[in-house]
Amino acid sequence: MKQYPFPKNRWTGAAFGLFLFVLLLLARDTIITSVIVGFYKSQFLMLALMGLLGAAFLIYNRRNLREIVTDRRLLLMALLALLLLLPMLVKRDWQMMYFSILLCLIFPVFLTFFTDTNRVAKYYVVILTLLSVYALFCTYVLRKLGYAGIVPRPSTRTNDAGMVFFDYGLCFAVDHMFWHRNFGIFREPGVYQFFLLLGLYLNHYHVRWDKEGVRWIFTILLAVTMISTYSIGGFAELGLFAVFVYLDKKYYRTKAGRWIGIGCVAAAVAVVIAVIVEARKPGFVLSPLYELYDMFVRLTTPSDSSVDRGSALITDLRLFLAHPLFGTKIAPVLHGTNHNTSSTLILFAILGVAGGLAHLASWIALLWKRERNVFGNLLLLVIFLMSFNTQNLVADVFFWLFPVMALTEWGLPLFRKKEA
Repeated sequence: MKQYPFPKNRWTGAAFGLFLFVLLLLARDTIITSVIVGFYKSQFLMLALMGLLGAAFLIYNRRNLREIVTDRRLLLMALLALLLLLPMLVKRDWQMMYFSILLCLIFPVFLTFFTDTNRVAKYYVVILTLLSVYALFCTYVLRKLGYAGIVPRPSTRTNDAGMVFFDYGLCFAVDHMFWHRNFGIFREPGVYQFFLLLGLYLNHYHVRWDKEGVRWIFTILLAVTMISTYSIGGFAELGLFAVFVYLDKKYYRTKAGRWIGIGCVAAAVAVVIAVIVEARKPGFVLSPLYELYDMFVRLTTPSDSSVDRGSALITDLRLFLAHPLFGTKIAPVLHGTNHNTSSTLILFAILGVAGGLAHLASWIALLWKRERNVFGNLLLLVIFLMSFNTQNLVADVFFWLFPVMALTEWGLPLFRKKEA
């Protein structure tokens, strides 16, 4: 595909990095959006930013407008619009959410006019890692110093669920001395884990670093942040992803790789033993290790979250099977169960088989590698399905950004080859 890039210099690079940074802050699933700026205002600001970027692109490429308006990517945008709006029209379901998802689909296609997945991935990994380092510092250092009276405590924010957070600007730490979960800028640790897993994957498979050591610095920082969320799904996904990368990149073939593998297993066993020993002591509930113990309890016994997520799967599947072609109206899907969190089945339920398969196809385009065996590709896909099916992310632009860019880059050249 032909690209129409902006000038390659540090100013345009910095401007695009700042654009993605603000876009992440205004994403639907951040505390900044839900508590500080407000949902509707943040969405209008996001639209304005995208509009400014689009205007800048057209002005800079005004001599190429004829080529741009006849580019196949505009046809792809039209097909995506049909995919989203046809179910809305057929069902007469007049909800703005269709347009929100459509924007999330069209925007990545637009980005491919002047950049690619690998370049955007590098910006994303750097931005997310810097935010993660700051979140670790605020949650585990500044917050503790504030409780000890060594530094002033910042102002607080309260979310819709009544949780109180210290506002550190680009991090929101829970105002609870003995609760250790890291929220970063996101509304839930369960949401944070998806963004972190995406960053880990992009870091290893899409970002090109001049030195391999840089890749591992980012990996360690993102992995530590994933652990700090104390998300059950996040722990499982991180463990499976670590095994996947270890085998896929064949690190076990080197002596250093074998020792690292042994060390990671030994560290995991040591943590389990430490939790068991600590659990026998009085006051265990005040220990940071209690969060790990509580995760095990929630994993092995019924809890509100596990019941809700199981109910969401059943409800979404039932609604999809009742209306497989164009799906069900949005309200019965989102409110048909308490906290509908299954992103994939939500899309099948509200858009029907075509919309659901388009969603899966985009993630396959991002994750699937021809040179990798089928089992490895399926394992990676399952890891991500675990990640974004514990939260409703269907209208978050970053849920679609990299998959749709990858689908555009992979899919459109195939049609050109067939015609040739």
